[in-house]
Amino acid sequence: MPETAIIDDAVARAVAAVPREHYTDHPHLGGVPQATAQFAIERDLRRAGVRPGMRVLEIGTGTGYTGALLTELVGDDGHVVSVDIDPALVKRAAKLHAERGVANLTLLVGDGHLGAPDHAPFDAILGWATPTHIPHAWIRQARPGAIISTPIYLAPVARTVGHIRARVTGDGRLTEPQLGGAVYVDMGPKVNTSLGIPMFYLDARHDSPDGRIAWVSVAWRGHHPGHDPVTTLRMLMNPAHAEPVALGDSDEEQAIAWRDFRAYCAGRDNTHTPSSLTAYGTAGDVWISGIGFSSGKHAAVLTADGRFLANRSDSPALAKLRDHFRDWQLAGRPGIDALQPRLIPISDGWQVRVTLAHATR
Repeated sequence: MPETAIIDDAVARAVAAVPREHYTDHPHLGGVPQATAQFAIERDLRRAGVRPGMRVLEIGTGTGYTGALLTELVGDDGHVVSVDIDPALVKRAAKLHAERGVANLTLLVGDGHLGAPDHAPFDAILGWATPTHIPHAWIRQARPGAIISTPIYLAPVARTVGHIRARVTGDGRLTEPQLGGAVYVDMGPKVNTSLGIPMFYLDARHDSPDGRIAWVSVAWRGHHPGHDPVTTLRMLMNPAHAEPVALGDSDEEQAIAWRDFRAYCAGRDNTHTPSSLTAYGTAGDVWISGIGFSSGKHAAVLTADGRFLANRSDSPALAKLRDHFRDWQLAGRPGIDALQPRLIPISDGWQVRVTLAHATR
């Protein structure tokens, strides 16, 4: 039987053995503000390839459900160490695990970037929240040959994320990168109390008296003296131009297409220095997610609900956005699978950056 089939069967057995509702909708402890979708959990467990007997570090305890699944995958001879920045979540998960008699699991409160050095080494490290880079601490705590599987930032722009699976070498490097899609919350050094607002690469924010929040993230920060991201945010909050864009027939099709286009823009614009890639969003009674380009003088984004928003109808940023959208359409609407990952060593870990595969250029 192929290796992937064995892994898939193990994940299916784990899912059958662990009642999700015990962790996500407990009769006495209730639920939590955010829980990962079932399909994403199973997909990312399969990506990691956890096997019996492994010692696994989980970054992001959450409801406790994924930790319970991991204990099934590693079996009695393995062990799971789960870390979360939120003490309330860790306390809740501990009660739920105790009710089910889970024994091969250790829960810790801490910053996921630091891992769990007192419990290392690990055969696999799984993240359920998104760091800007893979921390050195994880690599130091991994055995040679261990797998690191985590959501990750692909560009220095808020919400521009994916998933990376890589193997740790004996000399502390990363190799065999495999890129995939993923959407998880940011992995911050503190508890995230504003799930609609990015924790990383936030360049300007506006809080309205009615509770609405708008934000912008620009890749050109620090490169254009005299150009303020606040001006970019104002242009996108009050666009002089808007037009509908056909992304898909259903909400699901629109969401998938928009995320694919975001990945395409990240890969294509990565070769420009500085990149003009820009993310825009709002939270409150109106939720908007946009990806596009800006320069400090002009701005344009494509929103997830299918609109071009721009500061002017003849905006150079809008012209660039239209060019990218046209080329993306002509290329068959490629997504993250059309990107090639690059692992870049930095002072405190490894960045993941992406470029378009040659055939998609």
